[in-house]
Amino acid sequence: MSLAQMQSYINGSRFSNRDRSALTGLATVTAADIAAAAFGANPYGGEDYFVDGNASSDNFDGLDWTTPKQILSSAITLSNASIVAAANRWWARRNRIFVCGDQEITEDLTILPEKCDIIGTGFDIEAMPRITGNHDIAAVATGKAYGTRFINCGFVPTSAATPILTLGTGMMGVAFYSCLMWPTVTGCTIAISLETGNAHFRFIDSEIRQNVGGPALFAEGIKINGTAQQDILIERSKIYATEGIHIHAGTGGYNSYIKDTFIRATALCVNDAAGLTVGIDNRLITDADTTADASGGMTATKSLWSGCKLTGIAGTEENADYPFPVQFTS
Repeated sequence: MSLAQMQSYINGSRFSNRDRSALTGLATVTAADIAAAAFGANPYGGEDYFVDGNASSDNFDGLDWTTPKQILSSAITLSNASIVAAANRWWARRNRIFVCGDQEITEDLTILPEKCDIIGTGFDIEAMPRITGNHDIAAVATGKAYGTRFINCGFVPTSAATPILTLGTGMMGVAFYSCLMWPTVTGCTIAISLETGNAHFRFIDSEIRQNVGGPALFAEGIKINGTAQQDILIERSKIYATEGIHIHAGTGGYNSYIKDTFIRATALCVNDAAGLTVGIDNRLITDADTTADASGGMTATKSLWSGCKLTGIAGTEENADYPFPVQFTS
């Protein structure tokens, strides 16, 4: 694009006066300059990459929307190379990958980008892209980092036999913000499975949903296995599954919280066999009969739960306090 063409684009676009002034003051204006003005320069000091599932080729450099990568894993490869490059010295910074595509982002990921945000844009049924596949993420290699955050991304499986996302050993700091997961294949097992050492996991303002008009539910929404699974936060989210959250015994769930979350299950809303997770102000509905001691709808250490409500559709308990309040005697 010539400078004159770029100048015309700047003047005709919805840039602020400040950004337009900054761009027009440059001797040469590149597509990267336009992207920085439109989306804001990367506030973490790293690089931005762009993925469009409708791109005509995956051979572009992926550095702006005019030359996007077609495949998400290609942008992940670029990001993982730049974040550790000695010449960049970005070891404490973060990259960003912007993704759009209407049912075009289809692949099984085996690695996530280190210290990077994957940010969904555009529209595909919802105002986000849907990443289609079953992603079995390998254990973190020696000397490698972690800390991937998904923001405004949707996920659907291609196979019911494995989770949509399996986090391998040591894959720490993975987070989901404003994300959706659909069980679009009959008999879906698990939405997210944490294998071991996945501390600092976050599921915030996100949803594991029923697939209306087709295969209904995941067998388990979030499953936490292994050991060293501390500092896990599930907050302000909605989970609808046969069993909402399953935490195995011995996982070591210290400093872990489920807060302000709605869980609808056909069986147990939460099955915390480790008994270490704190639950605060959650709304819980099970299709089962909770029974008088709530064991039909919840397995948890009751002394660590506060301010929750539990309904058992097959029983008589409706909007009951969980745990049942016991008053002070004096």
